[in-house]
Amino acid sequence: MPTIIPLTKELKSSKRKKPITGIIMHSTAGASALSSIAWLRKATVLASYHYIIERDGTIFKCVATSRSAWHAGRSVGWMGKLCNGYTIGIAFANWNDGQEQVTKAQEESAAWLIKELQKAISTITYISTHRLVSPGRKNDPRGWSFTSFCRNHVRGLVMWGAFQKVGWDG
Repeated sequence: MPTIIPLTKELKSSKRKKPITGIIMHSTAGASALSSIAWLRKATVLASYHYIIERDGTIFKCVATSRSAWHAGRSVGWMGKLCNGYTIGIAFANWNDGQEQVTKAQEESAAWLIKELQKAISTITYISTHRLVSPGRKNDPRGWSFTSFCRNHVRGLVMWGAFQKVGWDG
């Protein structure tokens, strides 16, 4: 079981109005989980994740799953626009430069966390990435094979992608 560190003061979030039906994977594009958390705490930054997984596999719990973290922004998923309202955001601490790979420890922690979330929240049925729910706008997580991860570690979730031909018209 990985180490889980809950933040004493959660990151920005809003009241959840829809049931949680999926997970969206991200990269922070930062030097570390702690540096990303410090950046996300800035008043001018309107973003957050439910969880950030450090390179050594340590999981930082940043926002309660009962609330909506601000991780996907302008996005379209299996329940329509604005995925934040019906998803959980998990980010890898990673530069997202296409050079740095997600570590084995991060993948193992992500697999463990996803299984725990599936046990706790029976309505979770989908998994996707920021790139797939915000095509043309976001490219994370780079340096990671979503398909390979799902094939090797994820059971009982539908992989969702932009190929579903759901567009943004707003």
